Amino acid sequence: MEIAFNEATTLSSSTLEQDLQLCEQFGYDYIEIRLDKLKEYLIHHTVEDLVNFFNTSNLKPLSLNAIEFFTFQNKTSFALMEKDLRLLAEIGERIGCSTIVVVPSFDIGHKTKTEIKEETVQCLERLVSIIEHTSMKLALEFVGYPNCSINTIHQANEIIETMDHPQIGLVVDCFHVYAMNSNLEDLRHVKDENILLFHIDDCEDLPQGSLRDWHRLWPGDGVIPIEEIYNILREKGFKGPASVELFRPAYWELPPEQCIQVAKQRVADVLETCNSNYFLQKG
Repeated sequence: MEIAFNEATTLSSSTLEQDLQLCEQFGYDYIEIRLDKLKEYLIHHTVEDLVNFFNTSNLKPLSLNAIEFFTFQNKTSFALMEKDLRLLAEIGERIGCSTIVVVPSFDIGHKTKTEIKEETVQCLERLVSIIEHTSMKLALEFVGYPNCSINTIHQANEIIETMDHPQIGLVVDCFHVYAMNSNLEDLRHVKDENILLFHIDDCEDLPQGSLRDWHRLWPGDGVIPIEEIYNILREKGFKGPASVELFRPAYWELPPEQCIQVAKQRVADVLETCNSNYFLQKG
């Protein structure tokens, strides 16, 4: 399985320009570009600069992320998100990146699951109408926090299946799967074509429900059953890539070249172990 780098892993320590150079240097196959780093990059660079980089690099863009907290917003906030989506879709088309991550809202008050589902479907319909004549897709990322409006595989997949739209799918993030104790049987029931992204990460041994992004660890250093998740995806026919996404402040304090190199090696080690064990079991 190929390996990707999500820029959250160097959130405060590096820029898009640095991340591109270092991911190329250390042999990543793909990069997930953050919206905030992209906007910063465009202050002193052009989209054409980004096009030229990918045209001459082995590194390729995997996703643009993210349109965050798109549900239960006022008209002004949602209009700004629509503007960002148009920007990402335009850039995505030019650089050959077809996936945009969208993240549901937190702290929405006492909304029922039915109200959450209806609101999310309505907002996704509005967002997908912006990209319907493009090659772009929206990847819904549920977040494994108790206060996130969509926080389990089951809940997210129910929305995707209700919409049944070829331009809408899911992000499967190991941390978010584990953090709210999603049932892995629910992952088995997700249609193959609806899995758009796979985030690989690990976390500290804390009670599920109390885990937060800053508890993430290098893959293989924590308690998440990465191998079981990987095997389910593999059996479903998902071929990757596996994208490392870590929001740990201690890793942001590392020199970016060290962080990016270590992340690549840890993912490669975990994937090698998963593959070896998989073939042993099948043998």
